[in-house]
Amino acid sequence: MRLKLIVNCGPCETVIAKCLQSIRLQTYPHWDAIVTVDPCGDATATRALEAAAGDSRISVQCNAVRQYSMQNLIEGIRRSAARPDDVIVILDGDDWFLTDKALAVIAATYARFNCWMTYGSWVGDRPRANGALHGRWPAYRPGTTNFRHTRWLGTAVRTWKKWLWELLDDRDFRDDEGRYIRVTEDQFTMIPMLEMSGTDRARHIPMALMVYNLSNPHSCGKHMLAEMDRNGRILERRPAYPRLPSRPQPRTPQAVSRVAVASW
Repeated sequence: MRLKLIVNCGPCETVIAKCLQSIRLQTYPHWDAIVTVDPCGDATATRALEAAAGDSRISVQCNAVRQYSMQNLIEGIRRSAARPDDVIVILDGDDWFLTDKALAVIAATYARFNCWMTYGSWVGDRPRANGALHGRWPAYRPGTTNFRHTRWLGTAVRTWKKWLWELLDDRDFRDDEGRYIRVTEDQFTMIPMLEMSGTDRARHIPMALMVYNLSNPHSCGKHMLAEMDRNGRILERRPAYPRLPSRPQPRTPQAVSRVAVASW
């Protein structure tokens, strides 16, 4: 099983090397990392290129203009040249793997449960005021279907089979004016795939695999909260994707996107 890691970077010059080193230390060997750096006026691009030097498994692209998370995700998956049964793994450039067995756990989960996607738990880089750790997220209750109006649980580390990604409609990555959304791309991608997979094909990994960098002063949750709320309302009012009873036969993405669902 080949894992394609998509690593998108805003301003994270102090931690991008730590992020890429946590990937290079993984015991599971069958991976490629596709790194995209948006220009944010810091040294993230330089640090990423330095950290990736000499490792052909890591490719770094430095954008000329800022494209933000959704467009970089789409372009990163395209650059990965992933095959249908490859697994897309998302790790932001300001976060890092908690354990060197993170990818091994993900690969073993797919092999054991024959799932189509996974989601999980993380720990923060600093504890709460009471000393408790952030990020120990539970699974969706079995049989959950109304993912757009249920507490969001499809959090990091987020992974999915490439063929499942190909069923998503590009219009659902955009706002009402047709522009790619800049934040909340995790929910805009995971919720439709959760709807297609159902809780029996979407596997929760309870073991924390990632460190979430809560200390990052540039976090979108600290600077783009109004836009995140607006995107959340857009997502809630759009129609759900149909549940897939089984993996569809290979067809063109246009033919299988939003089967039996009216376009928004």
